[in-house]
Amino acid sequence: MSNDRTAPTGGTPRTVLMCPGQGAYLPGALRHLGELPSVQRVLRTVDAHSTALGGTRTPVGHLLTDAEAPDPDRLVRTDPLAFDLATYAAVVASATVLLDLAATPVHAVLGHSVGDLAALTVAGVVTLEQGVRLLHVRDRLLRDAALPAAGLLAIDLSAERAADLLRAGDLPEVRIAARNAPSQTVLAGPADQLAALGHTTRALGRRATALTSRTAYHHPVLTEVHRAFSRLLRAQPVAPPTLPVYTATTPGPARTPAQLRTVAAAHLREPLAFHRTLRALRLAGFTTYLDSGPRALLSTLARAGLPGCTTAAPSRTPVGVDRIRHRLAAALR
Repeated sequence: MSNDRTAPTGGTPRTVLMCPGQGAYLPGALRHLGELPSVQRVLRTVDAHSTALGGTRTPVGHLLTDAEAPDPDRLVRTDPLAFDLATYAAVVASATVLLDLAATPVHAVLGHSVGDLAALTVAGVVTLEQGVRLLHVRDRLLRDAALPAAGLLAIDLSAERAADLLRAGDLPEVRIAARNAPSQTVLAGPADQLAALGHTTRALGRRATALTSRTAYHHPVLTEVHRAFSRLLRAQPVAPPTLPVYTATTPGPARTPAQLRTVAAAHLREPLAFHRTLRALRLAGFTTYLDSGPRALLSTLARAGLPGCTTAAPSRTPVGVDRIRHRLAAALR
């Protein structure tokens, strides 16, 4: 996946395409786009290469074009690799459609958590086949690690208030996984401790939502998995990005091969500071933030973190080409 349009200079407004991770799988998300050659190519390539590597019980093409496919919670329990592949394929396919339909250039790509792998694919750093292979390897490493029951919890509080709750509750194994917005923080840790923390948060009258996840990403429990995955990435060829690649783990773009490989593994161990990256992007002149997921996850966070910016989620809910084109035109005018 690539886009050969280059970024403007000076004061020209810039657009960034955001690639979500957890939460980007929606059953049948691409069912109204399945006839597009670019979408067909993504789905067929992912399924063909996954099959060659051992496959999963459920083809990604089915998951993303059938509204009756398993919901996220069920799929992550029964076939976590299929969940990961469907998340990746949905974002890459949607991003490709947006790049094809946008009347004005997109100037950078921003990944969030495991969405970094989709961002690297969209920017041409890794191929679809590489992305599938990396997800298969990551799946094996996670299974072999025999990890304890753990997950992610999104709470409607600032990171500072979340840290206060962790100290007050004596929950040293729970860590801040993501500083997403001024009033949204994601916590990672043991499942029982997250459940207790969710109860405490709701008692304060604030929202607490368990995220669909196979483990506690962005947490030290994945340190060994992160090391093993990073070692394997050193042997992966990476191409120069056709678009600047930003990530929620660092405020600046990844440029060198070493930095780009680091981006591919960061979601396992490194905490996110999405709000910090958004501020850096605004300072760099980015004014429009397009969400490539089937829900308005990252565009909602961008709107909360950057008041006054232009945000859009053209692919939100299953939607056809005409509606996507209309939403893009409204955002990019």
